[in-house]
Amino acid sequence: MRLAAGLLPLLLATAILAGCGADDEEPAARGGATELNVEVTEAASQTIRMTLRCGGTCDVARLDEALTEDPERACTQQYGGPEKAHVTGTVDGRPVDVTLARSDGCGIAAYEALFAAFGREPPLAG
Repeated sequence: MRLAAGLLPLLLATAILAGCGADDEEPAARGGATELNVEVTEAASQTIRMTLRCGGTCDVARLDEALTEDPERACTQQYGGPEKAHVTGTVDGRPVDVTLARSDGCGIAAYEALFAAFGREPPLAG
């Protein structure tokens, strides 16, 4: 019993160290850069231009969902406002060129998700 109790710390340390990678291992492959140029119109009396960059803290999955157009998706027919965002750039290394309009439920959700993915409030009219 004493022998087993004495080996327990050694076995735990070995198990923990076995889970660590060697120093010469290559890091996991990273996706490409995420940088978006956004031009928002009809949110104020002038056009708002901004560049959104991901420093590892943006929600790429949320961006993918917001910026992917699905013509077969059912959207509520509600008007969210006159705002439109023309978005160009790259998400995780993939090119993006899309316009989001708050003219229906899908557009409202996509517009808000774009800015939320970067932790920002969306520009709104009035």
